[in-house]
Amino acid sequence: MKKSVFILLSLFLIYTTIVCCIPCVTLADRQIIQAVQALLKDVPLSIPMLAGGKLYYLFTLLPMLIGGIFFFRKKQFKDFFLFITAPYIAYFFNCIVKIIIQRPRPPFELQIAVHKTSFSYPSNHTFVTCFFWGLIIFYLNKYCQNRILKVLGIGFSVFWIAFSGFCRVWIGVHNPTDVLAGYFLAGIMLFVCIKSFVNNLPENKS
Repeated sequence: MKKSVFILLSLFLIYTTIVCCIPCVTLADRQIIQAVQALLKDVPLSIPMLAGGKLYYLFTLLPMLIGGIFFFRKKQFKDFFLFITAPYIAYFFNCIVKIIIQRPRPPFELQIAVHKTSFSYPSNHTFVTCFFWGLIIFYLNKYCQNRILKVLGIGFSVFWIAFSGFCRVWIGVHNPTDVLAGYFLAGIMLFVCIKSFVNNLPENKS
């Protein structure tokens, strides 16, 4: 696993170097944001704002509550601890990466509905959503016995991960490369978490 993590982190560092050091990447980001906003200019802004507003917090806290109750009742306390802390771990980890990279947000003229001045890379909403809902996909696949419920749950999880990232570009608060970095880094963190922690948990014998 160490070799795989090293390779993934090396790829992320190469990607980050390209994004932050080659000006044409940022220029392409701006053009993509403008193209998306032009294409969707007639769509109410309330739709992309869902992914960053109250619905974002609802779709974080509600699964935490349900999953927490599930693992607590099964007396799987390590899973319980991981699940209810995952969004916070992801958030603080991403904040550290943002401070290290210090990539500016897209200019205010591209930010519609809200204006952000904090650092941009990677996208925090994307990172937290991808990591947490990726963990949900893993646990649904592992524990859910109802095939229809499993398919619906995984399908919604994939949709919410993709929708959340796309909306950050749509409203212009993140570059597309910020969002891709959020997916990339969340995938690495999810891989490490599952391989080093979840897969090493003792089987529940109850």
